[in-house]
Amino acid sequence: MVAHSIHSLALEDIRYYFKSDATEENGIPTVNFDLGAEKRVVPNAPLVGYDEDFSTIGMRSFDLVMRNMNRTGWGSRNQNILVKLTHVLHMSEMWDSVARSYKMIARLLDPQSDICACVTDVENNDVLNYLHFLAFKLRYPGITSGNETITARYLSKEGRAKRSMDEEYDYDYDFCWGDNSNIDYLRTPRPDFRKLDFDLGDLEILEDVAKVMTDGDEGTAAVLLDSADHWAWWRDMVKGLNMGEAGYYDIAVFMFCSLN
Repeated sequence: MVAHSIHSLALEDIRYYFKSDATEENGIPTVNFDLGAEKRVVPNAPLVGYDEDFSTIGMRSFDLVMRNMNRTGWGSRNQNILVKLTHVLHMSEMWDSVARSYKMIARLLDPQSDICACVTDVENNDVLNYLHFLAFKLRYPGITSGNETITARYLSKEGRAKRSMDEEYDYDYDFCWGDNSNIDYLRTPRPDFRKLDFDLGDLEILEDVAKVMTDGDEGTAAVLLDSADHWAWWRDMVKGLNMGEAGYYDIAVFMFCSLN
């Protein structure tokens, strides 16, 4: 839950939803927006350049996506512009829900507590591992599919040279193993991260990622988001990502402990 909620956080979002005086050394790791960069996970949520002339966070997020809509490998691959906008607005709704719990936790929790020592130990509690895992999904849609037709294009000599495949289809990523019809992050089986060394570069471990992280995710959505009828599917899918009050509370604990 934490990895999903923070993977695309910008420092501007942190300042808006959680802590207005958060600095660039904020301690919230995120997936690198530049999917072609060597460093796939960065240690601090970055400033991304929201246009402060807009008065609402929604319009600032919308503008950021639109300004980067023609950049290959920025934020996500194989998504049309409607999906990218849906994603950024979905994340804003999630952060808004987490922010409500954050305000309560700020009154109750000591940042020097054992709880905070545990949740901020991202090197050992799998938060960093899941961010790396998600980064691979975003960089190489379908790499965890287990479908050799898909993975071979990345693992071939030509695919390795290209590093990624940009195609025109909508990418709907998740962390689920098995039946994806009922997303439940609390019951998602934990991959054996011990078999992967995320300190290595993409091409050095891409084949291992394809084998170890097999979850059946072929990197495509069930339907393209290109009509009102298809939006009905996407709307229900996004609603299904609701983590509930307990989930938002846990994420807020992570945010508070990391920022204070």
